[in-house]
Amino acid sequence: MTFGLRLITTILITLLLTVSHQRNLLSSRWPKPPVRLPVLALLLWVGTALPFLEKIISKQASLTTIGQLALLYATLSLGGWLLLEIPGALGWWHPPAKILRQLSGLILAAILTLIILQQAGVNLAGLITTSALLTGVVAFAAQEPLKDIFGGLSLQLDQPFKEGDWIQIGEDCGQVIMLTLMNTYLRTGMDGCTLIIPNDTVAQATIRRVHLGTPYGNCFEVGLDYGFPPSQALSLLLGVVNRHASVLTKPAPKAWVASFEDSYICYGIQVWHKDISDVKRLSIRGELMEQIWYALERIGQSIPFRVRLGSPKPQTLAADDPMCADTQRKVQWLTSNALFTDLSQAQLDALAPSTRCVRFAKGETIIRQGESGDCLYQMITGTVEVSQTNSQGQKITFQKLGQHEIFGEMALCTKQPRNSTVRALEESVLLEVERRDLQPLIDQDQGLVEKLARLVHLRQMEIGSLNQQQSHSSKLHSQRRLIRSMHRLYKVIRGD
Repeated sequence: MTFGLRLITTILITLLLTVSHQRNLLSSRWPKPPVRLPVLALLLWVGTALPFLEKIISKQASLTTIGQLALLYATLSLGGWLLLEIPGALGWWHPPAKILRQLSGLILAAILTLIILQQAGVNLAGLITTSALLTGVVAFAAQEPLKDIFGGLSLQLDQPFKEGDWIQIGEDCGQVIMLTLMNTYLRTGMDGCTLIIPNDTVAQATIRRVHLGTPYGNCFEVGLDYGFPPSQALSLLLGVVNRHASVLTKPAPKAWVASFEDSYICYGIQVWHKDISDVKRLSIRGELMEQIWYALERIGQSIPFRVRLGSPKPQTLAADDPMCADTQRKVQWLTSNALFTDLSQAQLDALAPSTRCVRFAKGETIIRQGESGDCLYQMITGTVEVSQTNSQGQKITFQKLGQHEIFGEMALCTKQPRNSTVRALEESVLLEVERRDLQPLIDQDQGLVEKLARLVHLRQMEIGSLNQQQSHSSKLHSQRRLIRSMHRLYKVIRGD
């Protein structure tokens, strides 16, 4: 084949490999093509056809042999990709292990190289005889590499893990990104470094493996005060972890009393999630511990100090911190609440002391769709996200709420479960108004039920919970139904 034809062939194959490489970047199903070896071999093949080389190299047979070898290696490399990797990636068949493909390719290349050299007139018998001593030296020096090769073979035949799995080998942990003849390559989750571990070491070690997409257990401990009854503590811990967005419900989270320490009761917690990197595991653990602190604060509990000399410095809050709000500030907040615009000053003064400020951590679920509730919340500081989960399990975010906005007001009117999930986007302080807080006001003013019902009904229409196209009679019917529900509800609370 002339130089021109070889050059054209090389350009076409290079373009094909480039396009395939770009497709690999766009689609993970398309296997990454071999580029370096085929292109270098083809360039060498083209170079052997250059006319001026015939003047430098006296034997034309030598150029032909070099060209044949270069073409052989390019063909083997591309053939393995086209005939083995692509059909396997497309699901047409199950390809053999990567390390077996590499070893088979090396053996086949060695056999064909010997055949080409023999046809070129190279005295192979003399070459093998004169290199016997060198072969022995190389074999002695290659004991460790041979161990790694056989270790790689055993890993591929037994397949204790595959590319993409997360494994732990001794103190090293990471995601398997490649398994070659000699080494196993892991990418760590903490710093993104690549660990290169000899296959012989991997084959002899105890391996912990986690498949991508399978639940991953995360265990940690937390210490709570002796004055906090264990049954209540376990209920609080399970309530917090079950509300975390990343914690799975199956397998279910667990909490137990682990030990009794000098200054606290130690509780063990186990949760399951699908994110298995070290950073995500520690991040979820940190978020849960943060949310446990906020949940304890809301009920007047705290993480106990360890026993030590001296007294711990008491926690002090700034004077303008919402958690320190007095009755006057609460009255001002309630005045801005759209549901309490019909309350007199005396009624606001009576309601305010019964309400309380509660604080939620970033990412913490305040109310969850489908759960029962008996209170509404008014935003004081922070931002929350309101969402719903449809019948297909898809999360739909509706809106974000900020200062002075309210949510959960239907809990004051009915015993129906919550129709939305509300999660804090940042640390948020809320004013909580429970159903029982309104009971004394309703006992004194029965007309307050109808006023509240009308305001709740109007608010539901404003936020789109009721069909705006309803007729006037339908709207009145919905409002009367809400009033009847509130009458029954508050009679039950009163014990009538």
